[in-house]
Order: sequence, then structure tokens, then C-alpha cells
Amino acid sequence: MKSPRPHPAIRALLAAAAVACGVGSVTNAMADTAATAAESNRFALASEAAQDGSLPDSYTCDGAGSSPALTWSHAPAGTAEFAVLMSTVPPDGITKYNWVLYGIPGATRHLAKDSQGVGTPGMGSNGSSLAYQPPCSKGPGPKTYTFTVYALSAAPVLPKGSAVSGAKLLRAMSSITLGTATLGLDHTRSGSSANTPPPSPPTAATAATAATTTTSGGQSQACVIVANSLMASTTGVATVECDATYAYVASNGLPTHTMMDGIVASNLQVPIAQNFFGANAWKIPLAPAIAATTTTANDGPVGVAINGVPIFNPCKQGGCQNGDTRALGELDLCNGHAGRADDYHYHAAPTCMMAGKPAGYWDTHPLGWALDGFAIFGYNDAEGRVASRDEVCGGNTSPVSNAPTGYSYHVTDEAPYVLSCFRGTPSPDLAGQGAKFSPIRQPPVRPFGVSAMTLVTDAADGYQVLQFQSDRPFTSTATGSDSYANSAGSYHIRYKAVTGTELTTLLAQRQHAGKSQCWNFQFTTSAGLTTQPTVSYCR
Repeated sequence: MKSPRPHPAIRALLAAAAVACGVGSVTNAMADTAATAAESNRFALASEAAQDGSLPDSYTCDGAGSSPALTWSHAPAGTAEFAVLMSTVPPDGITKYNWVLYGIPGATRHLAKDSQGVGTPGMGSNGSSLAYQPPCSKGPGPKTYTFTVYALSAAPVLPKGSAVSGAKLLRAMSSITLGTATLGLDHTRSGSSANTPPPSPPTAATAATAATTTTSGGQSQACVIVANSLMASTTGVATVECDATYAYVASNGLPTHTMMDGIVASNLQVPIAQNFFGANAWKIPLAPAIAATTTTANDGPVGVAINGVPIFNPCKQGGCQNGDTRALGELDLCNGHAGRADDYHYHAAPTCMMAGKPAGYWDTHPLGWALDGFAIFGYNDAEGRVASRDEVCGGNTSPVSNAPTGYSYHVTDEAPYVLSCFRGTPSPDLAGQGAKFSPIRQPPVRPFGVSAMTLVTDAADGYQVLQFQSDRPFTSTATGSDSYANSAGSYHIRYKAVTGTELTTLLAQRQHAGKSQCWNFQFTTSAGLTTQPTVSYCR
């Protein structure tokens, strides 16, 4: 980029100084120095994702759909917070937005790849998900995607009761924008993938060859099958992007149905949003096949439900020798609970999610996807009869609809509830599951008996409140090295994500270096008496 010329007044002063000194050749040298200084102090935006001015496939619908890392410098004085828009102008001339993000603390200078928890996401132009929406352009030739960081003097006043679009955010920022920094990156989709709109959903007869057949819209039919299954969710939003090998199912891991109600044995973890986006999305193989040997499913996730919530095997952490979570009363009325990363997941049939459709719907439509790429269906087969379960992994080879052929799993109310092993070859997510979960605190207690557990939102302050009753004394911990004695009674664990200047202050502390999200936790009795100090956890 050519350096901007200094302001005319500066150039005049430099020229006058050169003449006065009798050194005419100094003029250009001093002017160039001034230009370099002006350039170095310019509000600027860069991205490590940029490759010679282009946006790689991994940040689009032809890859994992990661949001790129962004770094900016020399923000205007007085900046209170930032906002980010990613936009493009298609042939119809109507600006489209792939990324809408606001409420970014004023001390922020970097968004990591697949950043979550920094700022508040709005809604892009490609659907209702409040997240980065990877570009998936139509039509031939390169498209330019412009990333713009807005330095704002105050928080924008936004309309309540509806998702914030790019246009709404622009209007709200118009009078408070101190400066902008932009970065334009080009992307050209390969082959003929951009020439026509997406196809109609494939029929069951085409599912067998879906993984190797490319539709006129550029996506494999196997990818379309997964995408169509996610559209049935009424209890949370998951999105999918595909490459030639995997469907990447992305979400924040939280359903919209009731959570934690009815648990009778708990370690007092709570559900918070997770980062299952971009490269951290769930990898579902697009061409599953029965493997020569099975793979054990004794610990951790076995798949993901269509609402983006992980599905685990039935066992407690560490393996089935430690017990069955459902049999021990550790699951809520929806067959889910919060794990050690304060992540919500199912261990058996996701009944509350399934309630969003007639029971027969799940006979022929996947309720989730196993990590080996085979579909997970409801209790019955396509004929409406209780599904058979073989002695290999608890699935069967019967014909299926809306899913790959060869094998399928069905939920049941008998252990192991979903599957006992993988009949196909699992994606790397099985071995690398630990990288997906980031515990923010020590488990507060070893699981113990509770009653009347519910999770509600306090309308007065927005805190989530986990309520429970214990009929015996118990000891809890906040850090793992402290302890607090609690008598029998009713208790509240209150927690809320930290935002704004409070978040900026927390992240500036040495112990939170490299972290981007924080939550405040409060511990009280049902009468409001504090039982242990308030603490902030970050990741």
C-alpha cells in the first residue's frame, strides 16, 4: 500500500525549513519520514489468516468455517469499545454481512481464530445463527470480503427484542464512530460450485452415493443430508460446513430447553456456553463405512445431537467402571447434565430435544450424528417397530432414510442407551476430545445426593441460578485448595458472564493472561446468605 502523503501544511513547513537551512534535498527525506510516522500511527487492521490478500477455504463454507483472527492497532483516543463487521457486496448491490460483533471491550486489540465470548454476536445475512457465518458465495469469479473494525466512543443503543443485524448496528454506530480500520480479502470458490443455488434435499435412494456425489450447488449430497437434519431442531441452533472429508457441526453447546431439572446426584457444575465453532466444531465423517475392527466408546463424547449438544456414552468420567450416570441419578429430565468443563451434554436419548417433533419423526430422521459418521435415530426403525440392536455395537444394518447406508444407531432406555462402540472409524474428535473442553474451575464437590434441583434465570439481574437442596452437610471448594462447610439446607449457585469494562479489568490481571471469557459466581443459601466468597473464573 502506498504511504499517504503528509498534510499540505506539514509539507509546506518542511519545505520552508529545508530552504532556510539551505538544504533543498532534505525536503523529500523529511516528508517521507513524516509519511512513515503518519502511517505507523494509523488505525490499522491485519489478519494472520490473510494469504496474499486472499481468504483461505478454511474460513469459508468449503472448509471448517472458522472465524479468522484479527489484530488492530493505534485505535483513536477515547475509544470505549469496538465492533466488527464482515461484509460483501454481491451483484445485486445489496450489502451482505457474514459477521456482526459488537460490545468488544475497549482494551481489546486482538480476536483469536474461532474467538468466542469476546463481544456480543449479532445476526448475519445467511440465517438466524448468532455467530460468524462463513461465506459461501454464488456466481463465478472472486468475491471481496471486507472486515471493518469500528472504534466507538460509547456503547451503541440497539433495539431490544430482536437480533442485531449489520444494518441495525451501522445505524446505531453512526454518531459514535471515532474511526474505522478495514481489511479486504478475496475468495474464489473452486470449480462450478458457485454457479447455481443449492439443490433440493436428496432422497433416500441417493444417500448411498451422497459422499462422492457433488450437487449443482457445490456441496456433496452427504453434506446436504447433515445440514437438512440440523434444520429439524427446535431447541437450539447448530450450523454445518463441509470439506471433502468432514461435516463440521458448530454450536455453543447449549440447548434452549430446560436444563438440570430433576437431578438427584450432582457435583454442582453448571452449564455455560462452549466453543464448538470453526476448527473446534464436531467433525462428522461424510463417507462412513463399517470398519474391520470396532472402536471402544468407554469415555467422553460419542456424537452430537442436531441442536449442537454433544452426546456422551453412559459412563462417568474415567470409564464405565466408575458407574452409569443415568442409573446414579446424575442426569436431568432431558437425560443431560453439566460436566467438568461446565459443559452441558446428553448421556442418553435427548428426550426434551426429541419432544419438538412427533415421535415417529425420529424413525426416519437423525436426532444426531455419531463420530464415525453414521446417524443416530429414535427408538424405532423406519417401519415404526422397535429398532433391532446387534451384539456388535448396538446398532443395525437395516435400510435408513436421510442418512448414510451401511449402519445406524438407535436410542433405547437400556444401557448403553445410544451405542456401545463405534462400528465405523471415528473422526479425530474421539482421540482429541480433551482439546474441545476448557474447565474453568475445580469440581466443587464429589457427586452427592441432592433434591429439588432446577436452573432458572433471575429476571432482576440476569444471573443463572442453580437451586438445590441437601439433606446432609457437605464441603465445597472454589479453587481446589480451599474448603467451605455447608450445613443441610437449600442453596443457590448464581453465575453470569462478565462483559464490558469489568471483563477488560479481569483480563488485564496476570493470572488471566491469554484468556478471553469470564464468569462471576456467587454462592448463597436460598435465604440469600453468602456461603463462600464470590469468585470470577476465566478461560
